[in-house]
Amino acid sequence: MRTLLCVRFKNAAAARNGWAKLLPLVRAPAYVTGPWFIGRGLRPVEGFPGADPTHTTFRHEGSIAGYAAFAILGLVLAGYYGDHSAPLSGLTTFGLGFIAFGVCGWLLGALFGATLPRQRLARAAALLSQGELIMIVGCRSSEKETIKTLLYGLGGVGIDEHGDFLPHLRWT
Repeated sequence: MRTLLCVRFKNAAAARNGWAKLLPLVRAPAYVTGPWFIGRGLRPVEGFPGADPTHTTFRHEGSIAGYAAFAILGLVLAGYYGDHSAPLSGLTTFGLGFIAFGVCGWLLGALFGATLPRQRLARAAALLSQGELIMIVGCRSSEKETIKTLLYGLGGVGIDEHGDFLPHLRWT
C-alpha cells in the first residue's frame, strides 16, 4: 500500500533541494511518486509540478464509495423490477443493473468527493506564509519513515499523511 506525505517547506530553494533528493528514489524500492507542490489556498506553484485533485480532495474515496453504494442499489432494483423468466435474462438484468448503476455511482461519487478538500491539508495551505509551499510525495508505506527523515533533514515540517486506498486503481 502507498502513503501520501504532505511536508511544508519555508522556501522554494529548500523544496527544490528536497525534490532533487527524491528524484533518485523514483526507481528505487521506495517507489516514490511525485513530488507535487501546492501553495497558499491549494493553488499550484509556478515552476513546480502541481498536485492532482485526488491528492487534495476525497475524489478517489468518493468514487469508490459511490460505485459500491449505487451497484448495490442496482442489484436491489434489478431484483425487484427485473425480468427473471429465464436464468440468462435474470443474469443479464442483475449484471446490467450492477454495472450501469455502479458506473453512475462512480461518476457521482467522484464529483461529490472532488468538492470535499482534505481538511488538514487545506488548513495548512491556508496558513502558509509568503514563499512557503507544501510538497506532496507518494511512497511505499514501509518506506515512509525513511522519506520523512530525508525531507525533515532538509527543512521540511510534516503536515499530514494518508494511506492510498486501492493504490493501483487510478481510474478516477
